[in-house]
Amino acid sequence: MEKTKIYIVDDHQIVVDGISSYLIGNDEFELCGSAASANELFELLKKRIPDILILDMKLPGLQGNHIAKILTEKYSQIKIIFLSSNTDKESLKLAIEAGGLGYLTKDVMEEEFLLALKKIKEGENYYSTGIQQAVYDSFTENLKSESQHNSSPLSEREIDVIKLFVDGFSYKEIADRLSISARTVETHKKNILDKLELKTTVDLVKYAIRNGIISL
Repeated sequence: MEKTKIYIVDDHQIVVDGISSYLIGNDEFELCGSAASANELFELLKKRIPDILILDMKLPGLQGNHIAKILTEKYSQIKIIFLSSNTDKESLKLAIEAGGLGYLTKDVMEEEFLLALKKIKEGENYYSTGIQQAVYDSFTENLKSESQHNSSPLSEREIDVIKLFVDGFSYKEIADRLSISARTVETHKKNILDKLELKTTVDLVKYAIRNGIISL
């Protein structure tokens, strides 16, 4: 099986070395290159396009969220995980708006890091455990408030499904938690996206930010 190719962009070598150590000997993921700036990254991209990019939020020159916006337009196939020592709401908001599928803090441990890679590889979202709860509580609370004023309101069950999707759970995991079938979960998600005229979970999170549903 071909390994998932990964690039890291961070201007601190100690961070690059630490993340690299998590991938040594891994059967599923392979670190293929690292860069310390946007210019170095763009040079790497001329040689190979990675499957996943681990991107620092704060870099010399062009910042991580600006780099991500460029990449989502030019290389939409790249899945982006932001890496940052910041857990403030503004940084998280910028990361999500820029197209990031995940957001990890720099003190992330190996087990959680590899879990995040697996989730992102599958097209799901992942946020470090240290910031998940505040994001998801805000997400759910504001969705409930929105539903009370919406001509096509989301049901309580739909809100539960959304929260679990944003939390990075798979269809089967959501089904198990809500004691329903995976097919029912799939139907709920389709109905939610249809109501909001969106296509993916990432679109849903972006919509929530733009429309004030999430108060980050």
